[in-house]
Amino acid sequence: MRTVFLLRAGILFFAVVAAVLTWRNLVSFPRTEDAEVRANVAGVAPQVGGSIVRLHVVDNQAVKRGDLLFELDSRSYEAEAARTRARLELVRLEVRALDDEIVAAQATLRDRAARAEYAASHYERLKPLLEGNFASADRVQQAKADAESSVALVGEGEAAVARARNKLGEFEGRNTRVEEAQAALRDAELKVSYCKVYAPCDGHVTNLQIAPGAYAAAGEQVFSIVDSSVWFVLANFRETDLAKIRPGQSVSVYLMASRGTPIRGIVQGISRAVYPLMTASRSTPGGEGVFSRVEPTFDFVQLAQRFPVRIILEQGDVPSLRMGGKAAVVVDTRSTPDLERLRRLQPGEAFLPPLKND
Repeated sequence: MRTVFLLRAGILFFAVVAAVLTWRNLVSFPRTEDAEVRANVAGVAPQVGGSIVRLHVVDNQAVKRGDLLFELDSRSYEAEAARTRARLELVRLEVRALDDEIVAAQATLRDRAARAEYAASHYERLKPLLEGNFASADRVQQAKADAESSVALVGEGEAAVARARNKLGEFEGRNTRVEEAQAALRDAELKVSYCKVYAPCDGHVTNLQIAPGAYAAAGEQVFSIVDSSVWFVLANFRETDLAKIRPGQSVSVYLMASRGTPIRGIVQGISRAVYPLMTASRSTPGGEGVFSRVEPTFDFVQLAQRFPVRIILEQGDVPSLRMGGKAAVVVDTRSTPDLERLRRLQPGEAFLPPLKND
């Protein structure tokens, strides 16, 4: 009897110890199987509309940043560029003509100013002669009228010079007419360059369902490129498991496609918001932005909300990585957050396609 009691007590003791160790393990290593492999996606859309004349990729093809993807019919845009280029030359000729107008107006003004000076001095010489009857009143009156008229002509000449300068369009040492024409030409040349669409990142072409001859509208996505530079996992953790999770902590990721080989990861951050499951009306948003939506497992019990934790994978070249693949993750909350390593794993600079149509 005593042996049975000791056996039962031993079993109970080991069960309690096992439960405590399991609980401590779960607290130190929070885990979830509600995780999905993700990657950044670049939607490929032309900035101008046109018919696709050449397609340089196929579906699921690997591309490098800057690779030529497809070309649009650029003839109408090239014609517009030629027209704006001719318009720029015409504006430059008009500016030269306006410069000549200013020179002519200034010459006329100098001539009128000289005549006005002579008329004024002539009047001043005749005015004393009127008192001694050495000059007739009519002659003096005519000299006065000529002096006043010449002054008015000088004012008209000054206004003509100012009007010619305003027509020239000079402002702070720059000619606005030429700048406007140059901007129009730049816009036209950009539209020509936009007829060649380049890959914005390294990745794989996805959902390509077009062929040469199809019309690509400006701003409408033709296909997508899955960015292969950074792979990450969105793991939905219960809010009760988030207390010890910090950015920079180490993570073990087990892909469903290859569960036997864990992939190293690092916590990038925890979402600050998810789409609310209970709202006053599901048909009217309550001011929310674009949030993640995490569906509950059960609807008839009060469950802890789940929040997405973004985990960047350090081994981004694993062949089994596919966007949408399922995964399980285990976070090591005892690891020291390595923010410098996290910074190195962040995406690099943005891509600007070539500006020349070469």
